[in-house]
Amino acid sequence: FVVVANFERRGWEKWGANNSDDDWNVFWANVHNVKQIFNPENGIRLGDHQLVNHFPNHYELTRKDLMVKNMKRYRRELEKEAGAALA
Repeated sequence: FVVVANFERRGWEKWGANNSDDDWNVFWANVHNVKQIFNPENGIRLGDHQLVNHFPNHYELTRKDLMVKNMKRYRRELEKEAGAALA
């Protein structure tokens, strides 16, 4: 497993279930677990040094059709803001 090998080369250790603190850097999980744990209603937020391999609605960027839809919406918003600033 390439990711684990790279982490071990850096001297990183696997965080165990016995650990109760938030002293971790990378949380590697499937989409379902990430959605459950980092759900906005739970109030759990990542620290500046913490990363997850998935984020909510990641498919909005990874699926080309949805990425195009979001880019078009963003462009419309920018044009709307620019028009309002000129008025």
